[in-house]
Parts: sequence; structure tokens; C-alpha cells
Amino acid sequence: MKRRASNRIIDGRRGVVLGAAIAIATLSLAGCTGSVGAAGPTASNSTVVVDAMNPVTQVKAPTEAFAQPTDKHILILYCGSSGQGCVAEANETKAVAESLGWKVDMLDGKLDPTVSNQLLKQAAQTGVDGIIDISADPNLMADAMAVVQAKNIPFVLTAQVPTDKDVAGVDTYLGADPVSGGKDLANWIAADSNGKANVLLLNLPGYYSAETRTATIAEKLKSDCSGCVVQEADIPVQTMGTSLAPLVTSRLQQNPNTDYVVSPDDCCLSFIDQGIQQANKTSSIKVVSEQGFPDQLANIAAGTLAADQATPLLYESWLSIDSLGRLMAGLPTEKFWAMPQRLWTTANIGEAPQEVFTSGWNLDFDYQSMFKKLWGKQ
Repeated sequence: MKRRASNRIIDGRRGVVLGAAIAIATLSLAGCTGSVGAAGPTASNSTVVVDAMNPVTQVKAPTEAFAQPTDKHILILYCGSSGQGCVAEANETKAVAESLGWKVDMLDGKLDPTVSNQLLKQAAQTGVDGIIDISADPNLMADAMAVVQAKNIPFVLTAQVPTDKDVAGVDTYLGADPVSGGKDLANWIAADSNGKANVLLLNLPGYYSAETRTATIAEKLKSDCSGCVVQEADIPVQTMGTSLAPLVTSRLQQNPNTDYVVSPDDCCLSFIDQGIQQANKTSSIKVVSEQGFPDQLANIAAGTLAADQATPLLYESWLSIDSLGRLMAGLPTEKFWAMPQRLWTTANIGEAPQEVFTSGWNLDFDYQSMFKKLWGKQ
């Protein structure tokens, strides 16, 4: 049985240990991509600031140093090459692993559970020392996970966390908390609209994090914003490319007073933008999203996206390597790692360093040096 590692909340400003209580993280759709065009929706109220927009200087992280194992052969399975978030995280994870001298096989799941299952099963049968799965749902790969469990291969999963129905075999989960994230988004919408938002809230059925965050936003607005109106609609995931834009157009025509559209993930934004344009509502709708891909942060800076709640995917890469290294060395590790989040709008995007527009938001302190010191590499 694997033991839990000692860890604390690290203050990146002062480098001291503050103490900790673990937050439950949950599944997020880190794998997709999309963007709002230059003629997109109007930007946010530049005067509105909520706590979720402040710099993140504290994270829950491991504090016990250890020697990263050498001569390891690992698999990185990522959700799909068309997913901007998946690819960026996979590339960073591969680079960090190779810097430790590990051999890395990196496989594209093609956003297809059947493909991911086949690739994972073959790799597990052939033999690897450890696996990092980036946003490919193990619950849809039961055959492969049975082999992983039978061979006791250390397995780290990013962008997701456990539920009581999860398949066995995952040792460590990394992901963002959709409950706190949903509350933050609802608070911002209420403040930005002066308590009078008319919201089209889009949901991704079957994706736990997206569903939980969407439900939280709806509940928070309905309970705390008496002047807000909330309408909800499910996105047909399998036909998103052809059906989402018409869905948005239809809802905006049915509810012409709508002034906010909330996307469950950046992957949906290009289709949402098409729907808004087709409804001739480009100048009157503010779009809010979640994930914080570089293109979307650039769109906030350009004033064509109202708000985006970002997760630091490259930090997630380093933490996944730390977790897998401890597992392969037979050391304690956490079952859940809650990823930090930061809400970006036109009010704070000016604080972002230039690299967020090419690699995304990746925390406000030098976490790379933190991990290198833990591994005895600096």
C-alpha cells in the first residue's frame, strides 16, 4: 500500500511552509482548443475585481526532498493532438522527464477512448515503469486499466480526480476544483453585471468537472443574485462541431435579452462565437470561459473575450513528474493534488507576463526551481 507524502502549502513569495488542508480536485476538459475571433464579444467591465483575480502565491506542494530515479521508461498518453491544452502539457511533461534521463514514449489518444484504450493496453503489456495520462479518461479504458492494475504500474492522471465510480489503477490525480471555480465565476458575473446578468449557461454532460462547475454557477447566481436570469443548455459533445453554433444561435434568438454566455471549457469557444455571430449579437454578449489557453488570454487582452478562469497546465506537468517519480521510487505520494486557478479579465490581464500569451498562465513564482531543489538537481 502506498503511503501519503508529507506536504504543505508553499508560499512562493517567501519560500516558507504555511501548513495545509487538502482540497478535492475534479475532472476538467483540459484537452480541447478554440478561440473567439477578433470581432468577438465585448470585453468585461475593467473596474470589477474579485478575489479570484489576485495573483496566486501559495500552492499545495510536496516538501520532502528525494532522489528522482534514473533510467526509467515511461509512457505519456495525452488526450489528443487537436487539444491545445493536452499538447502543451504533454510537451512540457516530456521535456521534464527527459531532463531526468528517462526514456519517454508519447502517444496521441486522438480524443477517442477506443484509441486511448488500445495504446494504453499495449504499452502496459509491453512494459513501462510508469504512466502519466493527460486528460484521457481511464473510466473509458477499462481493459487497459485492468492491465495497469495487474502489473502495478504507477499511474498519474492529470485534469481529473476520483469519484466513487472510478475504475481502479490510478495512484494520483491532479486537477482544479470546479466548486470553488464555479463560485468564483458566478461572483464575477454578478459583480460585472451589477446584479442584472441574463446568462446562457452551457454544460458538457458526462464530464464531471464541467457539470459540477456549471451546476455551481447556476446555484450561486440563483441564490445570491436576485436580479440575474439563468438559462441552461447541454452541449451535444459528439456533434459539437456542427450542432453547438446553431444551439447558441437558437437560444439567443429565443432569449434576446441574454448578455452573458458561459462556456464550460475553452474548447467550445470557436463554435460559441459562430453562434453569437449568426444571431447578430456580437456587440452585446460577453463570453466567459474556463481553462486559460494562451489564445484566450490574448483575446482578453484584445478585448474580445470577457473572462477566463485559468489552470497552470505546465505547473501540472512538473507536479505529475514529481508524483510519478515518488511512486516509481516506492515513496509516499498524495492521492489528490488540487490545482490553483486564477480568473483573468481586462481588469488584471495587464499584470500577465508576456509568456502567458504563448504558453498559458503558470503561477506567479519559480516553481521549476522548487522542484529541482526537491530532486537534488539545483
